[in-house]
Amino acid sequence: MKALCAKITFEASRGREAIVLRKPTSVIVEKSWKMLTDTAIITIARNVRDFDKQKVRDVFRPGDPVKIELGYDGEYYEEFVGFISRVSADIPIKIWCEDAMWKLKQQPVNISKPSTTLKALMDEVVTDYTIDAAEYEIGPARYPQKTVALVLDDLKKRFGFFSYMKGEKLVVGKIYADDTGTPPVDLHLEKQVYSNNLEYQFADDVIVKVFVESTLSNGKKLKAEVGEDGGDVIRVPHFGIKDEETLKKLAKVDYDKYKVNRYKGGITTFGIPAIEHGWKVNLSSDLYPDREGLYYVDSIKVSFGEGYRYARTATLGDVAQ
Repeated sequence: MKALCAKITFEASRGREAIVLRKPTSVIVEKSWKMLTDTAIITIARNVRDFDKQKVRDVFRPGDPVKIELGYDGEYYEEFVGFISRVSADIPIKIWCEDAMWKLKQQPVNISKPSTTLKALMDEVVTDYTIDAAEYEIGPARYPQKTVALVLDDLKKRFGFFSYMKGEKLVVGKIYADDTGTPPVDLHLEKQVYSNNLEYQFADDVIVKVFVESTLSNGKKLKAEVGEDGGDVIRVPHFGIKDEETLKKLAKVDYDKYKVNRYKGGITTFGIPAIEHGWKVNLSSDLYPDREGLYYVDSIKVSFGEGYRYARTATLGDVAQ
């Protein structure tokens, strides 16, 4: 049996030396392109020698950088990089962390544009990170006394743009776009997946309605819909489509994408092989070979230490082509 290993590094900060923890009680990491912020919760015992004579809040403070590496037999995988967001006053100690979005929640924005594109707006308001933003006309943009994170949240509400961090890169208005070159992870359902909540759906049983909306350069919107009531609702933004007939055709294309035989749900594997959201997993099976398929991953939850295991739960997204 492989031995679990952890390396949690709190870099030197505020005059204190770097602290490396190797025996956390537990670590939970949650990551998704649907979440503005990836998070981690580190639980540790109070008697860790690095700070047993100091007050916890003097050692760990919001804004301190942290890196979490987990693995087996001394081989580590980087699961999370970010900053402390808060620290508990209870025992055992819990340290909540957020990815680089934590900094963007502090960064002020004061901007007014009569008309702009998504990428131009992001290039102007975000200065410390690489930007990967879609080239969409979004019309006027007025954000007085806001933060970057509040701007991103408003763009999601108004246009359906999802935003998330990939290391030092902020991705806005793109889904899966930055990981298309990553090879799929092969997973055998009976050999490598030790639990799942998968439900197989046949195309004829899928009930879905697709709403599409096109935002024009003047801020006006055109809408179209295709599908059935009473099931899943999918909202897809488009930009610059000026006639309803074209928009209806695009809605039908999206509708057909969801009316397929497919699995829905999640799978839980061991910590290795690594899987990240935006990657693809290729599911195979001896029991149901006719149900094999390639899927994008919408979200990942990593659990370490609880039950003496290192587990990774992947929620399946769209069927990959």
